[in-house]
Amino acid sequence: MNQSSHEPSRLRTVLTLTLGLVTISSGSILVRFSQEAPSLVISFYRMAWALLILLPFYYFSGRRVRKVIFDFRLFVAGIALALHFAFWISSLAHTSVAVSVLLVNTSPVLVAILSYLLFSERLTPRGIAGIILTIAGSIVLVWRDLYEIGDFKGALLALLGALMLGIYLVSGRKIRAKAGLLEYVVPVYLIAALILGILVLAGGHTFRGYSPRTHLFMFSLGLFPQVFGHTSYNWGLRYLSATLVSVVIVLEPFLASIWAWWLLGEGVTPLVIAGGIMVACGIIIVSRKGFRND
Repeated sequence: MNQSSHEPSRLRTVLTLTLGLVTISSGSILVRFSQEAPSLVISFYRMAWALLILLPFYYFSGRRVRKVIFDFRLFVAGIALALHFAFWISSLAHTSVAVSVLLVNTSPVLVAILSYLLFSERLTPRGIAGIILTIAGSIVLVWRDLYEIGDFKGALLALLGALMLGIYLVSGRKIRAKAGLLEYVVPVYLIAALILGILVLAGGHTFRGYSPRTHLFMFSLGLFPQVFGHTSYNWGLRYLSATLVSVVIVLEPFLASIWAWWLLGEGVTPLVIAGGIMVACGIIIVSRKGFRND
């Protein structure tokens, strides 16, 4: 069948998706390099810089704040996104990159559970099996933290980050159907940045006093994983099958682990490998065969 004239070439789609994968997987490394600042401050600057970078594109695209900004789900999405980064970035102070990124990427499974509970979408037996497998893998990773470092706080924070990401995705699903990409993400990023700014002040932290190096890494977080990464995903995944989407999701933690091994000297233990394989397989099963089409 001939490719539609409105669709990008396969090469362009693959290159865009690769850009998204590489830039998003760098996020945990950039967080580690920014840890002179508290986790909430890093989270705030990630969202604030992404917002400032996107604002000119939003303005010159001719879009303005429309009725969609008063949709209650938009505020839920913004709050959930803020808490996602607050939890996940905090987790990196307590556990390895591999465990943190594997657990936070269980969000597709949590989306499946939320969709079943909130929208009565019908799970298949394979979908249920995938959820069970992902939960079992997550338990292995939590056990790894408890057994090897004596603290499961990092794993728990990463799971809370995954839950908030799942709420963010479910909340924004219907809004995205009627709003353009910038029309949706700019108000959401604004809400998220405001919430994180309030949390920074409530936690008694300061926005200033960090080295230029740290500010450069926090700017890079907003530019690369947030703007380039998430924008590439939102553009590229529109043209991809659910199978390839699920493979991309599970590739991110493994690529992040390679970054961490190369740049941070973090190794990967047998328990992390076992738990990671279980989580990855569970995500692929849920993404491919999780729901009935009837």
